[in-house]
Amino acid sequence: MKLNKEWVTGKLPKRPKDASKGTFGKVLVVAGSKNYPGAAYLCCAAAYRVGAGLVTLVTNETTKIIVSRKLPEVTFLSFDEVFQKINNYDVLLLGPGLNKNKKALKFINKLPKTVIDGDGLNMLAKKDNWKLQEAVLTPHPGEMSRLTKLSINEIQSDRENIAKEFSKKWGQVVVLKGANTVISSPTQIAISPFANPILATAGTGDVLAGCIAGFLAQGLKTFDAACVGVYIHGLAGEMVKEKIGDVGGLASDLLPLLPKAIQHTQT
Repeated sequence: MKLNKEWVTGKLPKRPKDASKGTFGKVLVVAGSKNYPGAAYLCCAAAYRVGAGLVTLVTNETTKIIVSRKLPEVTFLSFDEVFQKINNYDVLLLGPGLNKNKKALKFINKLPKTVIDGDGLNMLAKKDNWKLQEAVLTPHPGEMSRLTKLSINEIQSDRENIAKEFSKKWGQVVVLKGANTVISSPTQIAISPFANPILATAGTGDVLAGCIAGFLAQGLKTFDAACVGVYIHGLAGEMVKEKIGDVGGLASDLLPLLPKAIQHTQT
């Protein structure tokens, strides 16, 4: 299936007028490190921009200070506080910019739905026989190579079949990022219509992970949330491209356009 506006429109979460923040779900994000604080900001902001009701970040003190200044809507928990409050959340987003924080793996399987990106994937790649409850894995080709032990060339030469094979093997949704991103569950596969060089820059994957987590928090199924997240993220990239061309776009340029991409899809 090639993703299209009509399919995505039918899957977008409803926005009732009598809603509260609990209506739209709560995302727990474990992300960021001293060298990569921006990754935490980008994924938290993206989750909010696609409609999540509450986003809480678990991170180090340096990242906490930076994110709180840029995004005051985010709440925070320390690593020691998480297990007392984790059941208050609907979705876990694990991995963007974590670097080598081994504490983070303790959070896997603590919530029924998980998005794993970046260094979360790299940590999984070092474990044998890992198992997850219900997850969306969002590797770029390099991360997919580490997870599968295949070369990047092997992956890129057969993207759809590789995504499908390992989605079945792992029993999870796989989002193989890149031009015309492939989204595969064990039983379904979809292809993004977007191939845009404006998205080939640092941080755009963090934004995508936040989008998917935000849609999961609003009640979409894992495959649907992954597809809708990929489409809205890609459409926002097209909007950036229309404004400034192929060169010079930043991941943060996507953030204010995510709601516009949703609006455009609905009209």
